[in-house]
Order: sequence, then C-alpha cells, then structure tokens
Amino acid sequence: MRDGVIITRPPPGLAPTMAAVAGAGWRPIAAPMLHVVPLGLTLGAFRPDAVVLTSGQALAALDDPRLHACPCYVVGQATARRARAAGFSHVIPASGTAAELVALLRASCRAGSRLLLAVGRGYGGDMANELRGAGFRVARRCVYAIEPVRVLPDATEADLRAEQVAAVMFYSTRTAEAFVAALDPVVAGMLARVDAIAMSGTVAAALTGGPHWRAVRVATHPDQDAMLDSLGRPDSN
Repeated sequence: MRDGVIITRPPPGLAPTMAAVAGAGWRPIAAPMLHVVPLGLTLGAFRPDAVVLTSGQALAALDDPRLHACPCYVVGQATARRARAAGFSHVIPASGTAAELVALLRASCRAGSRLLLAVGRGYGGDMANELRGAGFRVARRCVYAIEPVRVLPDATEADLRAEQVAAVMFYSTRTAEAFVAALDPVVAGMLARVDAIAMSGTVAAALTGGPHWRAVRVATHPDQDAMLDSLGRPDSN
C-alpha cells in the first residue's frame, strides 16, 4: 500500500511536519537530509535595533535576553512561532519569502537601523547587501552550518524498495539536492511512481536532472499548509 510520505526536512521542523502529515491520513517517514551544526554568535560592540531571521535554525544561537527584547523580523509564520517559543516578545512575520521579508523591513524600520541578520553559513549575503543598499546597518552573522546527509535511512530505503511510498516532501533546495545525491540507481528508478512535493519553484528546480518522478507538485505558497494541500489525502491520490 502506498501510504508513506517521506519528509526530508531536519529537526526541529521535522516533528511538527510529521504530525501534520499523519493528521492528513498519511504514514509519515522521517528522512532528514541535512545535519545542522551550531556555530554560536559573536556580536562584539554591535548592538542591534532588530533581529532578522530567514530560518528558525538560527534561534539556538540567539539565547541572549538582550536580543529577545529586540523586534524580531522573520520570514514566515512557522519561524515566528519558533521565535516566540525561544523567548522573543515582539515577532513580526513576513509572508514566506526573503523578498517579502526585505520589503517588510523597508516598510517598518527607519533608515540607519542596525539589523542583526542571523543566517546559516553560505546564506544571506544577497539579502545583507540589499538591506545595506536600502540604508540599513547590517551585521550578517553565520550562526549555524548545514551538512548534507550522504545516505538514506535504512527504513526509508526499505519503504521505497517495497513500493510503499506515495510522495516525498522537500522544503529547501539543499534537502532536495541531498536526497537526490543519496539515491542509488535502483531506488532512483522506483521514484517514477512517487510524487515530489516542493515548497517553491526554486526547490522544484533542484529536482530536475535527477530521477524521473510521477509528478513534481509545487505548493501555491511557501508554507506548510500549502505543502499539505499539494500532498492531498490518501483517498485523493
């Protein structure tokens, strides 16, 4: 029976997505394809007027109560919930994309504001430059690193080989790239009867040139509700 849905995102987002997929009637299969390595935060003399987050993965490094008193601008509602749980008292979410986050900052913050942009290594350079060009003082700090997982979990590969998987959910380009790189040729060939559910067109593009899927479905908006809508329910597939 094809009732399994592979979820490739890493913790802490993995657990709530597993629960949501189970609530939609599917059997969730955990296969986090990224390993997150904390790097810590050094600010020196920089004292931000606001904190800017493109991912909740940065929150582990932001455990200073002085930062929690700053307005915290985040990319979307899921990161907003995690920021509030981490101790931030004034959290302002954008609508789900980096471009919308930049637009929110330009509309909400005065020129010359000092922004702490806490990101993963290799991320946020273009955003920092755009914000500086808009007149903000930006301290970009890489507070975590992401390493791809090189092989699929044994149980995940077993479900694929047993033809029990209906779909694979991809929340980022890096999870998509890591998943494709971890496939052996036999397992890759089995994806012709499996759907890929991508959070955005950019994520879907990372799947091109890889295995042949039954279909690649792109969420109408980059959030979990839209991902679940794209997945549907077992009786509709």
